[in-house]
Amino acid sequence: MKNKNFLIYFTVAVVFCFTLFIIKYINDTRNDYQKISEKILFQQASTLFNNIVTIRKWSSDHGAIYVKAHDGIKPNPYLPDNHTYTKDDELLIKINPAWMTRQISEISNAKEKYYFKITSLNPINPKNIPDEFEKRALKHLQKNKNDLYYTSLGNEKYDFIGSLKIEPSCLNCHTNQNYVVGDVIGGLRVSIPIDHYKENVEIVDSKTNILYFVTFFTSIVFIVIITFTIHSIYTRELNIMKLNKTLENKVNQRTKELREANKKLLEISTTDYLTNLSNRRYFFEMGNKTFHLAKREKSKFSIICIDIDFFKHINDTYGHNIGDEVLKYIANKMSKSIRKSDIVARTGGEEFTILLNNTDENSAFILAEKLRTSVENSVYKTDDLMIQVTISLGISELRQEDEDLDSIISRADRALYIAKKDNRNRTVIYRF
Repeated sequence: MKNKNFLIYFTVAVVFCFTLFIIKYINDTRNDYQKISEKILFQQASTLFNNIVTIRKWSSDHGAIYVKAHDGIKPNPYLPDNHTYTKDDELLIKINPAWMTRQISEISNAKEKYYFKITSLNPINPKNIPDEFEKRALKHLQKNKNDLYYTSLGNEKYDFIGSLKIEPSCLNCHTNQNYVVGDVIGGLRVSIPIDHYKENVEIVDSKTNILYFVTFFTSIVFIVIITFTIHSIYTRELNIMKLNKTLENKVNQRTKELREANKKLLEISTTDYLTNLSNRRYFFEMGNKTFHLAKREKSKFSIICIDIDFFKHINDTYGHNIGDEVLKYIANKMSKSIRKSDIVARTGGEEFTILLNNTDENSAFILAEKLRTSVENSVYKTDDLMIQVTISLGISELRQEDEDLDSIISRADRALYIAKKDNRNRTVIYRF
């Protein structure tokens, strides 16, 4: 679960950073476009300014020009020597660079959307008195003589003022104003309408807003998809883990049941169904292992063969059901008499065999007698029966010449035969 949350947070962080990068790129692109558009406005304004300045310089280089007087023009009262006459007595009006610039500006202002104006902080002609923007621009240009231009982007127009500096030819008209060559005498204002600029900027802003929306929406969709995918994967893995756990529990349960079944099967295959003692198969399987171990380690090892006396008479007299109960009764006596390391098994109808580890024939005799007297001194009882039961026992121990378990059992069986032949209810050790 922690890994899932980490992946989700990490994905959100990556998408968020990527979104910020895209937004910054879009915003930078928009700003770059606006700067380029403003640069185009500046280039337009500076081109118009330079054109006027070039014409003005031409006029200044020639001192001034004279034109014939007509209804549209009269001598400029602010100019010294503002007129002259030809030899034919025709009136010629003097036009200096400043007046030429103003006239060209007025013609352009009347016909074009562009606006021109020559202005100065100390104008000779009152028409050249600056407005607030022009004052601010001229003061800036006078203070910062290295700056050639001053611009301002307004709501309706782009204003540009280029500085006009004193040249030698300018001193003819400005001798009384204490200017020196290189001083900023004034400026030429160029105003350009920004309708197309505003329209383009609005289009760019609109598309930029759309890109912002698309970017945010895409990022949110991407985060949702990634989060859903991660959640689905972890949910599926969790379900798989639960399924595996369920399967594992079922397998463990089945394994446990199988082990119990195998255990029961083993018990069934190695246990006598009537007496719950070990059966003949199990006895000989374990007996052979014990025999070889005792031979290798040269340890003591004894066998007791037991037979219930007159058992056929009990069956014939009381029935096989009572006979089976007597077998169980004797088997219980035997089980209580031996050690856990010993083995007692039903090896025939009424025949039993005991395998005693680390026990010689004398110790085996003591155990056999204890068992025989216990059976002899007790009586099998039911609600309406009392049956006296005795047993006969034959003993033999492991000898050096024995090659298998059957050798010992054979001798113990012979000793049992002797005990049964000699009035029964006896324990005999085979010593031949």
